[in-house]
Amino acid sequence: MPILDITKDLAALFEQQAKATPDALALEDESRTLTYAELDQETQALADRLRRHYGVGRDSLVGVLMSRSADYVVASLAALRAGGAFLVLELAYPSGLLRDVIQDAKPTVVITQNAHVNHIKADVPVIVYDEPSKTTVNGHANGELSPLPASDDLDRLAFVSYSSGTTGQPKGIANPHRAAVLSYDLRFGLSDLQPGDRVACNVFFVWEMLRPLLRGAAVFAVPDSASYDPSALVNLLDSRQITDTLMTPTLLATVLSRHPDLSKRLPKLRSLWLNGEVVTTDLCRRAIKALPETRLLNVYSASETHEVAAGDIRTFVDFETRVCPVGPPMDPEHIYIMDENGNRVGNNVSGELYVGGDLLARGYLNLPETTAKAFHPDPFVKKEGARMYRTGDLARVLPSGLLEITGRAGGMIKTRGYTVQPGAVENAIVKHLAVRDCAVSSHGEGLERQLVAYIVRDNEDKRGRADVVVDESGYSPAARRVLGEHLALYMIPTYWVELEELPTHGVSGKTDLKALPPPPSPKLATNGEKEQNTKVKLETVKKLWAAALNMPDSAITEEHDFFDIGGHSLVLADLANRFTKEFGFPVPLAPLAGTPTLQGHLQAIRDARDGHTAAVQADLPAVLRADSILPEDIQSNGTSMRRLNDAGTVLLTGATGYLGAFLLKNLVETTSAHIICLVRFTDPTDDMRPAGMARIRKNLIDLGIWDDSLLDRMEVVPGNLSREHLGIASDVYDDIVSRVEVIIHAAATVNLVYPYAALRSPNVGGTREILRLASKSGATLHHVSTNGVLTPSVAGWSEDAMVDIDDVPEKLIDGYGQTKWVAEKLVYEAARRGMPCKVYRPGTISGHSNTGSCNAWDLLNALIVESLHLKTAPHVDGWFAEMTPVDFVSAAITTLANHTDPNQLVYHLGDPNPVSANYIFDSLNELGFPTTRVPWDDWVELWTKKRGFGTAGDVPFTVDILRGGMPTAEALQAVTVLKDDATAPALALYNLPRPKIDTNLLETYTRHFCARGWLSRPPRRADANGATSRVTKGRLAGKVAVITGASSGIGAAVAAGLAREGAHIALAARRTEALETVKAKLVGTGGKVLIHKTDVTNKEDVASLMQAAADKLGPVDILVSCAGVMYFTMMANNQTEEWERTVDVNCKGLLHCLSNTVPGMLSRGKGHIVAISSDAGRKVFPGLGVYSASKFFVEATLQSLRLETAGTGLRVTSIQPGNTATELLGMSTDAEAIKKYGEPTGAKVLDPEDVASSIVYAVCQPEHVAVNEVLIEPRDEPI
Repeated sequence: MPILDITKDLAALFEQQAKATPDALALEDESRTLTYAELDQETQALADRLRRHYGVGRDSLVGVLMSRSADYVVASLAALRAGGAFLVLELAYPSGLLRDVIQDAKPTVVITQNAHVNHIKADVPVIVYDEPSKTTVNGHANGELSPLPASDDLDRLAFVSYSSGTTGQPKGIANPHRAAVLSYDLRFGLSDLQPGDRVACNVFFVWEMLRPLLRGAAVFAVPDSASYDPSALVNLLDSRQITDTLMTPTLLATVLSRHPDLSKRLPKLRSLWLNGEVVTTDLCRRAIKALPETRLLNVYSASETHEVAAGDIRTFVDFETRVCPVGPPMDPEHIYIMDENGNRVGNNVSGELYVGGDLLARGYLNLPETTAKAFHPDPFVKKEGARMYRTGDLARVLPSGLLEITGRAGGMIKTRGYTVQPGAVENAIVKHLAVRDCAVSSHGEGLERQLVAYIVRDNEDKRGRADVVVDESGYSPAARRVLGEHLALYMIPTYWVELEELPTHGVSGKTDLKALPPPPSPKLATNGEKEQNTKVKLETVKKLWAAALNMPDSAITEEHDFFDIGGHSLVLADLANRFTKEFGFPVPLAPLAGTPTLQGHLQAIRDARDGHTAAVQADLPAVLRADSILPEDIQSNGTSMRRLNDAGTVLLTGATGYLGAFLLKNLVETTSAHIICLVRFTDPTDDMRPAGMARIRKNLIDLGIWDDSLLDRMEVVPGNLSREHLGIASDVYDDIVSRVEVIIHAAATVNLVYPYAALRSPNVGGTREILRLASKSGATLHHVSTNGVLTPSVAGWSEDAMVDIDDVPEKLIDGYGQTKWVAEKLVYEAARRGMPCKVYRPGTISGHSNTGSCNAWDLLNALIVESLHLKTAPHVDGWFAEMTPVDFVSAAITTLANHTDPNQLVYHLGDPNPVSANYIFDSLNELGFPTTRVPWDDWVELWTKKRGFGTAGDVPFTVDILRGGMPTAEALQAVTVLKDDATAPALALYNLPRPKIDTNLLETYTRHFCARGWLSRPPRRADANGATSRVTKGRLAGKVAVITGASSGIGAAVAAGLAREGAHIALAARRTEALETVKAKLVGTGGKVLIHKTDVTNKEDVASLMQAAADKLGPVDILVSCAGVMYFTMMANNQTEEWERTVDVNCKGLLHCLSNTVPGMLSRGKGHIVAISSDAGRKVFPGLGVYSASKFFVEATLQSLRLETAGTGLRVTSIQPGNTATELLGMSTDAEAIKKYGEPTGAKVLDPEDVASSIVYAVCQPEHVAVNEVLIEPRDEPI
């Protein structure tokens, strides 16, 4: 019979208990205690806050990044009471891993403590729980409470915790209320709790902290500093009179080694749970002796299954065996031991353990394929949808009915409570290090168990992979740093052993793990007399490292990373305890984990001693003034402004960001410079270059702009904007100073939630260091700022506008805008001192105008997509959807970097005339996405009801963006418009128009949204009858092509071919009625079509054509010169009019076209000239002497143009058709010439479409591929 009401969720069960025992002690830590009534009140207040300000509800995730404390329990329970689920965020995560987990899980909000807020680098709302006055709220200050799910809705999420995957990437295990409730109920059946019991929660904290609160017992939150410190832990268990707790077998073994008579210290301890590892009989013997009156409850569980089996090992231990059974299965009907063929095996037969029933997790967050591999349909249960989980453990059921774990399937390794897939580690080693073959095993037992990598070097084919350098102690810090970019810390081997070949088993041929040699054994540290210290010194820190790591201090250097030489979380906790005892004041664990070097630990200890904090002075205006002072050593060295195109070497920051990626692409495509990319690392070293290149490559691949040819023009320098000299080694720094001529500084830490202090180092300090580099090198600096340095204004700001320093704290309300304001002030002062500088202020940067590739975290995109799903859009008076395509912003920066106007320092790249949001939705209606308009609050309510509470992991990314911070109507109205009165004329000089925000651009964006999976279908335009048709998107999407001679023949066929590929087409010819006919056939292809009456022999006509194309379609990307005439004439018959016409059209017409297109293409660094020549341009045909001469002219002109513009980005193609069925064949009037040379041979001639297809082929090649000439003829008429 159930002990709990298993029809209720965790929140309801707690509320029932709080009402039953309001005055009983519920929760305590080292700083405070709470009764059930007090805990009920505090968690309810926080739950209401989560619902009101953040819309937390069913399946909403609330991140918890805290030390193990009462606050942690309050935050987690509040998330449950708000109807959501808590997301476990470990303080031990490296910053990159924490960011990845947050980006993967997409919590609505993260609750943290002041000591840890700076660890959060992802863009997510944050509640700093121990500083309510500084809490950041992104939501409705006075919003309505979001609805609560039903208390019997047990299938919704309760919590998500992350574990390692076989690929090395963490995976979020999503557990519903049903599993947790049933799990606790089964455990209460084995060992119940009651008011008066005191349960210490430390190991597996998140799994243990709620259990006592459902039965009236008290939870004591063991602090992180004591969890793995045996002495401190026992002292706490003793002083708090703990009756129930849980340890890993490894931790218990460590405790018993220090306290063999543990019962004397812990007389109140009634139950000790053991979980996470196999319990040996030796440990069991020692535990029974040390705790004769305590129940030793052995538990087998997994994050995906909760408890599987448990029992008091005192009652069934067999001291003749090596390990203890776990105990009887808790749900025996759903425990399956299966062989390799999926058949159940009998008792006492070992097989792989599968677990079914209702205690299973929902699956892995955002990983449907991984979920499907681990959670299989349960063939042994008839219930629809029944599943079973493949544990990966080998087990057997003994004749006694007890479950025994016999090993890991596939040789998985269990170390310090973590399960490691050796194959995942081996794959990462071979992929990222210069290793041909490797095997990963473990060495040692308990706390001494470490991963060992046995490697065979690959000296023949390194493929850019880093070498493995192993020192005499078997450590490889450099290899560990490389793997740290790809694996969780506990998956990285401690020891490295080099072998000529891996040993193989004589029968199976597989690697013989038993034949692998042991790793090197470090010499033990000697126990010298304790040195009495009154000061914190590096030598003392080093000696304490040696004692904790059990190695000689002579083997430790300042370059070593604590985790590289055998350290792990348990040893680090022990080290923190040693520091505390040695120096006489508490040294917190988190800073030690964050900077695990000798110098880092030295500074962490000194900070703890001095009570140091990173808080900026309370008087922010004074801080801003001080930070705005440029150091006197940063001065001009006398160099003048250098054009970008004249630079041999360019330094680019921010290439791993959105705008920076496109800047890198533009620099490679439009300049001949060598590009140095500064890539951020916490502790940069030169051997991180491959990892930096991999990050850039991944970013550009994600944006669809990576090209391997980039590798030839760029290099990566690991650095850190927050460090002196950008964190670059002095020799590398000096080398950059000697080479760099232009700097484009586009890197910044962008976060609209963080205060000024949190962004000060990278954004202000980083700009200061960039200016110092520019001063030393004489390089011209192009600084990318933001419209956030100005206050909201629909009227708009001019380029010379600047907020007064006294207004910054209150009018620029976010820390990001404040830091960028200070950064601009530093650049202004540098310019005043004579340094060559420019500042660029973008607005809201939207997707690429041709591909739609966008910043996935863009809020406006999320609002648009979600409105289309609801078929309802919000109406907000004064909401302007300011957006500027990223390709325009990047092109404008690289273009203006060639504009050396000494009087213009600041350029505005935002849209000076932003369109209204209503215009956006009206245009989307034309694309088949109709919406009705409702007031903002009604829209938010509708979205919350229809979209805001979908199942986590099963909703579009855009839902999670709005969950992370729904804007207010006031925020949407607060647009900062940038006037471009000085910028626009400069861009006009280079023929760089701003893309129009219109239906065509929105078509591109919505098509991209569909490709990302945000929308279920692509856009569809309405035809003349009001019906919608799907618009195709080809390889030339968004390109502008001008075609002369387009009224018929090859020109008309080319127009059709290019239009099918998505190009916008300008049709030019003398006969407008014929052009109208061609245009009619192009309707529905997706691109825009313009017709323009043009006589190519008239240069004014051609100039007008090109201007009209640029105005209505955009800059010309492709010119196809098809206009031409051909006359059969005998030279003796003196057909002078036809000869002159041939020269005018075929020669002068081409020149008129080139003169009006080539300059603009060259200024943009790209373009394609295609001209119809002829096979008669390669060989003179009788009867076509003048025609051949005109085509020889075409060939010579194109060849010269091709050679003169090589390296500029321009491509020039000559198309040389043979006999083609066009109107040209009927133009001739010289009967003698026609009779003699123009009669058909009977061979099948080319169709215009044949020639057009060759042109489409040529213009659709990648940018670096040039199809210079195409000779295309009838098969039977070769020249």
